[in-house]
Amino acid sequence: MIEQSERILSGLAIVMKALSVRRAIVAIEDNKPQAIAKMRQAVSQMKFPGEVSVSVVPRRYPMGAEKTLIKTILDVEVPEGGLPMDVGALVHNVATLAAIHDAVVLGKPLVERVVSVTGLVKTPKNFLVRFGTPASTLIDLCGGSDECADELIFGGPMMGIAQPSFDAAIIKGTNCVLVKKSDVREEYDCVRCGRCIEACPMGLMPLQFVNLVKHEDYEHLSDYHINNCVECGSCTYGCPANIPLVSYIKVGKAELRKLGVK
Repeated sequence: MIEQSERILSGLAIVMKALSVRRAIVAIEDNKPQAIAKMRQAVSQMKFPGEVSVSVVPRRYPMGAEKTLIKTILDVEVPEGGLPMDVGALVHNVATLAAIHDAVVLGKPLVERVVSVTGLVKTPKNFLVRFGTPASTLIDLCGGSDECADELIFGGPMMGIAQPSFDAAIIKGTNCVLVKKSDVREEYDCVRCGRCIEACPMGLMPLQFVNLVKHEDYEHLSDYHINNCVECGSCTYGCPANIPLVSYIKVGKAELRKLGVK
C-alpha cells in the first residue's frame, strides 16, 4: 500500500467499473499509519467511477477475514454458507487489485507475488517472487535457517499449512514462508475452561465440533453452524489441553461436503 498505492487504486477503479459499483472502502488496520496516510493521499488524487474512502479498523485478529471485515465496516452478517455477494459486498485484497491493474492496463499475467520470509532465518526479508521458486532459494537469500529449524509453513503461524519439504514451490496463494522448529504437543481431555468459545470471533462452540467429529456424527455438525467457522485458529491457540480444534473442524467440513450437506 505504501509503495504501490497507484497500482492498487487503479485495479480498484477497474473492478468498480466492471461491476457498476458506486461505493468502495479501503480498510486498513490502525497499526499501519504510513499505509493509511499514503492511501488517503492517493485516493484524494485519483478519479473513480464512484465514492472511495479509507476506513481504519481495529487491529484485532482475524480482522482480515471477509465475514469479520464486512461485519465491522458495514454492520451486516454474511448468511451461513453464503458469500459476501449475498449482502451486496465484494472483498478483494490489495495484491489482487494490483494484479488486476497489471492484467488490464499492462497486459501482464499473474506470475509473481510479494512473499515474506521470516521465522528462524538469519535475516527476514520480503521478496517479489516468481511462482514455482523453491522456498529453499528464498531461505538461502535470507542467509539460511537456524540449525534447529525443521518445519516450513506457507502462510502465517495461525492459519498456515505445513509443507512436506523445504523445496516446496511458491504458488499464487503463498504470502509468507515461515521457518520454525516443530512443536508437536500431546492432546489432553478438555477441561471445560470455555476459552475456545471466548476466543471465537464467530460466536461458535468449537469443542462441540470436535466431539461430533470424534464420534463420526457428521450429520449434526451443521446444527452448530460449522460452516460459519473461518478457521482462524484462535480457539486452538488458547486451548490449555492442546486440542487441535481447527484440524478437527477441517475434517468435519470435508465430511459434510461428502454428505452433500451445506
